[in-house]
Amino acid sequence: MDNIAQRLKAYIEAHPFDPGDSDCETVLDQLYQVYQESHESDPPDIRDGFRELDDLLRHLPLEDNNTVFNLCCSLCTDYEYKAFLDGLQYGAHLMKDLFGMHRDDYV
Repeated sequence: MDNIAQRLKAYIEAHPFDPGDSDCETVLDQLYQVYQESHESDPPDIRDGFRELDDLLRHLPLEDNNTVFNLCCSLCTDYEYKAFLDGLQYGAHLMKDLFGMHRDDYV
C-alpha cells in the first residue's frame, strides 16, 4: 500500500491542480466535473439501457416522452454525483484507516 500512496503523491506533485475558469463551488465539484468530462461516451451497458428506455417511451406523446426521459437523466446524473462524492469520501476514510492516521495528524 505504501507504494500506491507514494505513486499517488508523486503524481499529485507532478500534476498540480488547476481549477481553470470553472463555475464549480468546491474542489469536489471540480473533481466531479473533470470526471464527467473524461467520459467521452457511455459504456455499452448504459447505451443499451437508454435504447431500451427509448423503446418503452416511444409509445408516449412527445411531450410526455421528453418529460420522462429528462427526469430519468436527471435522476441518473444526481445519483452519479452522489456516488462519486461518496466514493471519494469512503476512499479518504480507507486511506486514513490503512495508514493509521488520526484526525490530529492532518488537521
